Amino acid sequence: MKSKDIKQIFPENLAGFFSKHKEKDYVLLDVRLPQEYSHEHMPGAKLIPLSEFEGRLGEVDPDKDLILYCRSGKRSMAAALMARDSGMISGEIFNLQGGISAFTGKTLPDYPKIHFFYNVDGVDKVLKKALAMEKGAHRFYLTFLDRIDDASLKKRIQRLADLEAAHAKVIFKQGKEVFEQDFESVFQSVDDDIVEGGLDADAWLNMMKDTDQKELCSYFLELALEVETMAYDMYRTLAEKDLPMDMRNTFYHLSEQEKSHIRVVAGMFRDC
Repeated sequence: MKSKDIKQIFPENLAGFFSKHKEKDYVLLDVRLPQEYSHEHMPGAKLIPLSEFEGRLGEVDPDKDLILYCRSGKRSMAAALMARDSGMISGEIFNLQGGISAFTGKTLPDYPKIHFFYNVDGVDKVLKKALAMEKGAHRFYLTFLDRIDDASLKKRIQRLADLEAAHAKVIFKQGKEVFEQDFESVFQSVDDDIVEGGLDADAWLNMMKDTDQKELCSYFLELALEVETMAYDMYRTLAEKDLPMDMRNTFYHLSEQEKSHIRVVAGMFRDC
């Protein structure tokens, strides 16, 4: 049987790949060391260090496309060869040319904040937790309105706050059959002290005190991008965990929605 070809993908082509593929159709793997991953990683990436790669290939869904990256593309190429030669992967295998060093998109520090979902069992509780995070983001965005003078920026902030409220309704509709109350009752009952993705809200608010009003547009959108990207990273990581399929599908769906929010925020930068 002919050996599977390893495809090289360039950083500038990744955005197109991600936009054309469903979250459940591919796996993004970081094969660097844990400390490298913690310092900086691509949102949604699962960590399997190269030294553990062959022994942990069973953790990867063999039917999904596989995108591997490291710092420069050399370790990930070695991992790609291991994946191909194992005969376990039926999906396409991609190696990121130049690695994360050549990637110019958004990266994140630290590990995804999945601990917020520890001991959360059942789709109803997962969705309630997600609703709480949307509510936290909604409240957090609204706290900015009184601190900003620019009317056009206020409109952008209000739009993002409204987007979080709308997303909360989408989440509710997704689990409508498992909720015993209407949306407003459920939304009012959940806590709002955690911003989606686990953002350190106080740190951003403190930084804002020293930010010039003229710079607030790009500053705020950087913040919004951080919120949405952290949420995507968290949900995408949870979707790859060993969980019941209905919960995994829920997390895939949530990550798809957060990815669309990232696009909305990215498009706002041109108006600053």
